[in-house]
Amino acid sequence: MEIRQILYFTAIVEEGTVLAAAKRLNMTQPPLTAQIHMLEAELGCSLFVRQGRRLRLSEAGVAFYQRAQAILGMCNAAKEEMRQFYTGTMGTLRLGVVSSVGGPDFWSWISGFHIRHPDVRYALFSGNTYQLLEQLRAGQLDIALIRTPFSVPDLETVRLRREPLLAIGIQAYFKQPGTVIRLSELAQMPLILYRRWESVLSNRFAAIGCTPNIFCRNDDAQTTLSLARGGLGVGVLPASALMQQDEPDLEHRTIDDPGLFSEIAIVCRNAALLPRCALLCWEELKNAHIVRSS
Repeated sequence: MEIRQILYFTAIVEEGTVLAAAKRLNMTQPPLTAQIHMLEAELGCSLFVRQGRRLRLSEAGVAFYQRAQAILGMCNAAKEEMRQFYTGTMGTLRLGVVSSVGGPDFWSWISGFHIRHPDVRYALFSGNTYQLLEQLRAGQLDIALIRTPFSVPDLETVRLRREPLLAIGIQAYFKQPGTVIRLSELAQMPLILYRRWESVLSNRFAAIGCTPNIFCRNDDAQTTLSLARGGLGVGVLPASALMQQDEPDLEHRTIDDPGLFSEIAIVCRNAALLPRCALLCWEELKNAHIVRSS
């Protein structure tokens, strides 16, 4: 049994005659009649009873018509679902986001993306940059929204924004007024920093003949902020990590060194091979508010 035979059968039922059904189907009458005879032979029963020029359904035909409508309904639903997958209106978006980017602006963007694509579902992952890169390579993620430093020559990367690093701590550590702090001043403070930035910072300190006082190494923005909030030291964080927090008890200064910065980036294995909903996300993230300069 073929889908086209079911289509032919329902057309005859709905048109009432083979001739009218043939016109609707843009075919001649003999091949249409032949296909119905083949269908009846396969089913082992007559589907129609002839009444003059018109045909009416036999008892078996009534039962088969109900089945035929269900089958064609499922076929149409499958075609529509595939169309929605292609247009990006369905599917599951597997997106990884580092904690220092996943603030209110990110969640606002997700809400907007949902409004534009209401049938997309989400599998969101959080972690540090290296954890998300591992998940991306393992095929667990479609896209990762991360920040430098990282090296991924095997992945497709779009760098979205560069931002300065800030020194963040309680007021007791910042006795001089102002908005910037020199590296030489920062070297005298107990530092709380991302482990993967240690070599970058150490190189910058070495360039001015200073040795940093590293109090704590860790892997995420929340840990750094929590320790800084407790007065245990001065955290080193990208600017956006502070902008997404309400930290009235913390002071911050921009580190006065053009070589110290972080970049927000989106990464995938190959944008051309992304599922449609992920490709829409990839294109929208390039211009989203969450990555615009402040």
